Amino acid sequence: MSKKKGDVEEESLEDSNRVVRFGVSIPIDLLKEFDEAISQMGMKRSKAIRLAMRKFLADRNWQCGSGDVVGTVNILYDHEVRGLDEYLTEIQHDYLDIVISNTHIHLDKEHCMLIIIVKGNVKRIKELIDKVSSKKGVKQVKTVVNPVS
Repeated sequence: MSKKKGDVEEESLEDSNRVVRFGVSIPIDLLKEFDEAISQMGMKRSKAIRLAMRKFLADRNWQCGSGDVVGTVNILYDHEVRGLDEYLTEIQHDYLDIVISNTHIHLDKEHCMLIIIVKGNVKRIKELIDKVSSKKGVKQVKTVVNPVS
């Protein structure tokens, strides 16, 4: 039986784990650079491609505002701004459905970093970020997310 373009070849690993073997067309220079990078990391090509695909899907979910993710919301702020510490504590209680934990770091006399660990719906996490970002004294907010699956 001949294979058509787009067909995939399935291989069974263990009972419940299945992998798919497929072909990809990419520029040779990109492949060489990719292989060199993963070689320096001691990583196999299949593993690196799986990681890249998962990151792509997580980024897409984040941009589209759909799906569930787990990650951190990193907030750099001026703790001398009156009421900001209290607000940051209160807002976490308003979002208990997605806030798992946090870590507070004193950077210097005026600045702190709050790392909030979140898990849940992208839209809900973005809502939290928007509220935090708009407050006076918040210098920067960065997010790192991964798909839950």
